[in-house]
Amino acid sequence: MNRVKFHESELTDQLSNDGYAVFDLLKDHDVEALTGIFNEHHVANPEGFYATTHLDDKEKRKTLSDQAMSILACRIESHFENIQLLGGAFISKAPGEKGILPLHQDWNLVDEKVARSYNMWIPLVDVNETNGAMRILVGSHSKQETYRGPNVPPVLYPISNEVDQHMTSLNMKKGEAVLYDHALWHSSPQNQTDQLRLAFVLGVVPKESDLKYYQQNGDTVEEYSSHPNFFFENDRDSGPKGLELVRSFNHPNSFLSKDEFEKVYLGKEEVKQEPKKGFFQRLFGAK
Repeated sequence: MNRVKFHESELTDQLSNDGYAVFDLLKDHDVEALTGIFNEHHVANPEGFYATTHLDDKEKRKTLSDQAMSILACRIESHFENIQLLGGAFISKAPGEKGILPLHQDWNLVDEKVARSYNMWIPLVDVNETNGAMRILVGSHSKQETYRGPNVPPVLYPISNEVDQHMTSLNMKKGEAVLYDHALWHSSPQNQTDQLRLAFVLGVVPKESDLKYYQQNGDTVEEYSSHPNFFFENDRDSGPKGLELVRSFNHPNSFLSKDEFEKVYLGKEEVKQEPKKGFFQRLFGAK
């Protein structure tokens, strides 16, 4: 399995076992510089949950990423043995309910049978339960085989309230970083302060990884070859424009019941989903 490796073996082990690892990354002047880049391009605070990758202006998406990465790249690379950085985005959470991020997993960028892909999330303010810190389900990245992309339903979403009881809040200082597996279940609650919660997030894979893009049609998953600039050149929901189809295969991403969740995720055992009707079969009553 091709995984990202820290120079510190303890962090590598935690990333593999728990699905995340937190470490010190930036000095105060780095945080100030990154915040300045965001403010330069935003005359007013965005509403709700906002990410610069959602900007219509694709050039601006790339400019913001490049300016931030000019500060971040050398700081990040000094902590790792085999890391490839994919560029990233500023993300903000405004006060109020519109900033809530529901329970989900991120899209996988690699074939997770041979490699792992990650996000690195860097808060530019102190984060805690009050202003909407990330909440994670520790170890959940290794419990199910999932393919995540457009039209793929989050299999735990219907039981989000039950899952939330088992999640941990990642309270972090500004300038710290958390590297987490894209398959790790996470969410973030409402920002209850009167200040914007600002962070930067970037994609990370091990060096020499083959990048992928997955989407689902019915119970069929389609796998495409991808490249580092795909999400800067295309809209997130525009499909695999310009990508080559590698294969398609059947994989029902079925919702889990509370009992199934407790067996698979809380029993600490790797359990493959039993064959059953997928999301679209349930929705439309197909036999």
